[in-house]
Amino acid sequence: MSTTPRTVPVAGRALPSTPWLVGILAALAGTVVVAHDRVVPLGYPLWGLFRNGLDLLVYRSGGATVWTDAGLYDHALHGGMWFTYPPFSAILFAPLRAFSPDMTSLLGYIANFAFLYLVVVLCWRQLGYRPDRTLYVVSALLTVIFTWLEPVRTTIWLGQINLLLMLLVIWDLGRPQGSRLRGFAVGLTAGIKLTPALFIVQLVVTRQWRAAATAVATFAVTVAIGFAVIFSDSWAYWTVTLRQSTRIGETAWPANQSAAGVIARWLHVAEPPRLLWLAVAAVLAALGMSAVHLAHRHGQALLATTMCGLTACAVSPFSWGHHWVWFVPLIILAIDRAFRSSRAVAFALPVALAAPLLCWAHQFPDGVWAVGLFMIPAPTALVPVFAAVYPLLFVVTAVTVVATLARRRVEEPEVSPQTSCDLPHITVGSREGLGPTPVA
Repeated sequence: MSTTPRTVPVAGRALPSTPWLVGILAALAGTVVVAHDRVVPLGYPLWGLFRNGLDLLVYRSGGATVWTDAGLYDHALHGGMWFTYPPFSAILFAPLRAFSPDMTSLLGYIANFAFLYLVVVLCWRQLGYRPDRTLYVVSALLTVIFTWLEPVRTTIWLGQINLLLMLLVIWDLGRPQGSRLRGFAVGLTAGIKLTPALFIVQLVVTRQWRAAATAVATFAVTVAIGFAVIFSDSWAYWTVTLRQSTRIGETAWPANQSAAGVIARWLHVAEPPRLLWLAVAAVLAALGMSAVHLAHRHGQALLATTMCGLTACAVSPFSWGHHWVWFVPLIILAIDRAFRSSRAVAFALPVALAAPLLCWAHQFPDGVWAVGLFMIPAPTALVPVFAAVYPLLFVVTAVTVVATLARRRVEEPEVSPQTSCDLPHITVGSREGLGPTPVA
């Protein structure tokens, strides 16, 4: 048995509140507000930040079918778009019928800003920072700044639910192991949109059996509710519709930032060779889950959850750019690392992470706007890189996490899952610094 002194994280560090830091964040937030109107004008029809909401209106139309005999998957809905989520999600969207399309879009915009803010606050809390005025102010400024990341802007622009799902998962898995019904939100999000089911794999890989069982049971309940409320639609989805990937879009479309999309574009084909895609996806899944496992062993629960979210985006057959909102907690983790460093150069890491994610925009002669590195024209030599920018960033991140944590010694016992392993430590046996454990 190791005789190394056991370590316990000290509760409640404060976020830095130096005037220069808050000033820089405020200046960046102000710049983002201006950029939202100057780059792609807010009032520009269809392309302005608050001039779309297409996906949310598709959700509304899907929810409306629950009240009627119209088939959920039999025909295209709002804007000629198909409903592609499980039947349970349509049941949750059913109350949206009470609101007009314009009111639905407005509520969606407001909700997504709130979800993003809560994600930022939760991340700081799970990293061990105390909930004071500085934390809330910094979180508000970062919320504005993060809207200039393409995944976040596109989520808000389309009225997508990515930020809500991420919020639920981070909240659920950030709670201490043994918390009541931990895993419930993971199962719930998997029932709304299948991709979060990979977080159940995270719970299995990290041997959190009780939470994994809760997640599986919750997911099963969502399926059962779907059959109980809209049986024919549920039968159609689970037996036929689920396999019809053409409902989602073209695999080779630049906005599909999954491994499948990258392979298709690199090979200049409409669909990637199935065996090749499965092999690449398996390698990426193994790499990502290795990062998840190591992060969990070292007590870095938020990093583990973030890496799982990014892995899900990489291996899913379709991962539009807006699915990659999991870069938000990754950037927060990088900022946290910079705060803990005594060198100003440490802030280069979050800047480097954010740079390829920004709303790089280009307007074509027909008035269509393209937003995101993968959508804009690129120099010939950089076309393959731009076409795969998010998966490549994931690979670099996962390799870095695995290489770094594999060399690091694991202290005993491991830090509780709601805090970061990099928190200030005290030696057990000494009374200095003892205090209550932070609550996530």
